[in-house]
Amino acid sequence: MAKKKVEPKEEDSDLEDVGEDIFDKEDIDSHYPDVSNEAVKKDETPLAETPEQTEKVESEEESEEEVEQAPELPEYTILKLNLISGPGDNDYTLTLEGQSHGFCNIFVKHLLMIEGVKAAAYKITEIALSPPQIFIRLEDGYKVKEIFSKGIDGLRNEVAETQKVFKKLM
Repeated sequence: MAKKKVEPKEEDSDLEDVGEDIFDKEDIDSHYPDVSNEAVKKDETPLAETPEQTEKVESEEESEEEVEQAPELPEYTILKLNLISGPGDNDYTLTLEGQSHGFCNIFVKHLLMIEGVKAAAYKITEIALSPPQIFIRLEDGYKVKEIFSKGIDGLRNEVAETQKVFKKLM
């Protein structure tokens, strides 16, 4: 089968003239401002066009000043604890008001690593009226307050190590 030779189409001369005018540098500069580093002055602050923008610029300046100040210490929540003896001599229930699944989970993990702890578990009820409870069973001869103190110390050490890692990343 013979192929037909395709000839290029002739373009209108009117289109060529319009194409040159569209990309004229003066027209583009008039619509788009120069944002190169040379055009921006370092000491110049942005001007606000509306009252909301003025408030935003002022609040950004205030927040920069606050960042330069020494960081504030976090607010600590004092836990409301209630320790109840369980059915056995070495069984205890610790009620923690205002704590979540995350805290109870990691605290039980640390309790299980302590010598003298036979079992430890927690229960978070679906009803908001009942706070989470940690159940612990100790071996004979161990004191519950010492075990909880060791668990808290282990948790503090893990938090301190985590803080060191995050400081290295920053």
